[in-house]
Amino acid sequence: MPLVYAVAVLTPVGQRVEDAALGGVRESDLFSSDTALNVISVPVILLLVVVIAAVALARRRLAVGLGAGVVVLASAATSTLVKRIAERPEIAQSTTPNSFPSGHATIALAALFAVLMVTPRRFRPLVVIVGAAYAVFVANQTVVYGWHRVSDIIGACAIALFWVGAVRAFGPRVDRGARGDRDGHRGPRRLVTWVLLVATGVTFLVGVAALVYGISGGAHDHRAILVAGRMASSASVLAVVTIVWIADGMHHAARTDSEALPGR
Repeated sequence: MPLVYAVAVLTPVGQRVEDAALGGVRESDLFSSDTALNVISVPVILLLVVVIAAVALARRRLAVGLGAGVVVLASAATSTLVKRIAERPEIAQSTTPNSFPSGHATIALAALFAVLMVTPRRFRPLVVIVGAAYAVFVANQTVVYGWHRVSDIIGACAIALFWVGAVRAFGPRVDRGARGDRDGHRGPRRLVTWVLLVATGVTFLVGVAALVYGISGGAHDHRAILVAGRMASSASVLAVVTIVWIADGMHHAARTDSEALPGR
């Protein structure tokens, strides 16, 4: 995240490229309602934490629920703190204020990771697909509405990834194997893995093609650069979700193998 901030926010070239995407925003690209974005608010965040704790308590996994709550609250707090201390110097005639990182994208991703922690494994493929789709939508629309730049989304991804990694590494044990967390079928998990990998790759390539097209020639094509920004934001979210999803599967496989040993 510091490298992205340094390149995209603290250099004239980085500011010009990202602001070029904002110049391609059109009314026809906007949805008739921004309800999906406005859903992310302090009351909703607190309600989400309560629901996560309730699900964890019902599964007798209160410690895991508390860890999931930490992912959401710590991610939100970190995003707010960084936005206040990470200034955006006016070195490229930018007319838009600082927006690094995106609080909306941070919460969307942190919520997905937290729900994934407390959800039984047989339901996780569905949760990750629905949650990833919503997180991509949020990241994409914040760029389309001109609320955030690509670097803001990447910063949000880094924050959510850091906190879910920290909680999974040092927090309560999320998986218990024999206590209801085993997958009945490996097929859905493999399918979701491939869907995420392909979606990330395709989105990234489309973004690169749009960027090359947008900056080729004499004048910049702001609409093409906006498309590149949208694809880059979506690819960043998908990449982080894919990393967490694959790591979740590797963690489960390791525990299953150990439980299969004689005497366990």
